[in-house]
Amino acid sequence: MQYEPDRQFLSKLSALKKDVAAYLENFLVKKHPESLYAPIQYTMSGDGKRLRPALLLLAAEALGGARSCSMPAAVGVELLHNFTLVHDDIMDKDDTRRGRPTVHQKWDTDVALLAGDGLVGLAYAALLRSESEKLPQIMRIFTDGIIEVCEGQALDREFEARDFVEMQDYLEMIGKKTACLLRMCTEIGGLVARGSEEHILALRRFGENLGMAFQIQDDLLDITADEKKLGKDFGSDVKQKKKTYMYIHAMQHGSKAQVAELQEIYSKSMITEQDILRVRSLFEQIGTLSETGKAVRSYIEKAESSLALLSEDVRTQDLHEFLRMILFRKA
Repeated sequence: MQYEPDRQFLSKLSALKKDVAAYLENFLVKKHPESLYAPIQYTMSGDGKRLRPALLLLAAEALGGARSCSMPAAVGVELLHNFTLVHDDIMDKDDTRRGRPTVHQKWDTDVALLAGDGLVGLAYAALLRSESEKLPQIMRIFTDGIIEVCEGQALDREFEARDFVEMQDYLEMIGKKTACLLRMCTEIGGLVARGSEEHILALRRFGENLGMAFQIQDDLLDITADEKKLGKDFGSDVKQKKKTYMYIHAMQHGSKAQVAELQEIYSKSMITEQDILRVRSLFEQIGTLSETGKAVRSYIEKAESSLALLSEDVRTQDLHEFLRMILFRKA
C-alpha cells in the first residue's frame, strides 16, 4: 500500500517541531558548567523528529487545548525522551544517533551519564511550568512513567543474557520501555486540555497501542532500513543480541536448522555485518519480516479503535494521520 502523506498534516508537524525548538532554545539558556550544558545542548540540537512532543500537543488540541498551555509538558516529555536516548546509547554501545556521534562518543561515558541526569532534572523543570489544576496528577504520571521506562530498559538488558524469551515477556518489556512514554504523551495532553475521564482513558489506550506499534516497527527498521535513513548503527539490535519481536518469532517458527543457525550467530562474541545480513535473510525465509509487519498493523488498528471511543466533537483527524505516518515510516 502506497502511503501518501497529508501535506497539511506534515506542514502542521513541521510547525509544531519549530515551536518546540523555539521553546527549547529559550528554556536551555544555562551554559555553565560547560561540561554539563554543552552535551545537553548538543543532544537537544540534533535533528530529532520531535514526535513525542508533537503527539502530546496533538492530543491536547484534539480536545480543544491551546498549544501554549500544552508546550511546557510537551518539552518536558522531549527532554525526558532524550535522557533515555543518551543512556540507551551508552548501554547499547551505539556510535551514532541521528546521523551524528553519540554523546559518549563525542565526549566520554561519564559526561554522557551526567548529561542524561541533567536532562531528567530539566524535564521536571519544564513540566512544572504547566499552568494546570491537574499538575499533581500530571507529575504523578510523569514520575511513574520514568520508573516504568527504567524497568523496561532493565528487562531489555536481562533478556540479552537469556537463551529464550517468551513473546509475552517481550511485549511487557516494550510496553514499559517504549509504549509507556507515548501513553504519557497522550494522557498528559488530555489532562492539560481538561478532558473528561472517558477522553483520558481513550487517549491513554491510543498512546499505549501506538507505542507498541512504534517499537515493533523500530525493531523491524533496525534490520531492514538503510543506515543513512535510520540515523544509527545498522543491525544494532542484532549486535547487542536483543530479543526482539523478530528474534522471538523466528525462534518459535523456524526449522531446527534455522533456529540452530540463529543461535550460533547470536552466541558469537563479535557479530559482523555479514552475520546481520544472514540474520535478516533467515528472518525473511521464516516469514518473520511479514509477520512483524502484521503485528505493527494490528496495534495500529487497536489504536484506531481507541480513537473511535472518543465523542464526535473530538477532532481526531490529526491523530489518525499520526498513526498512518508511524505505520508507513521508513526510519
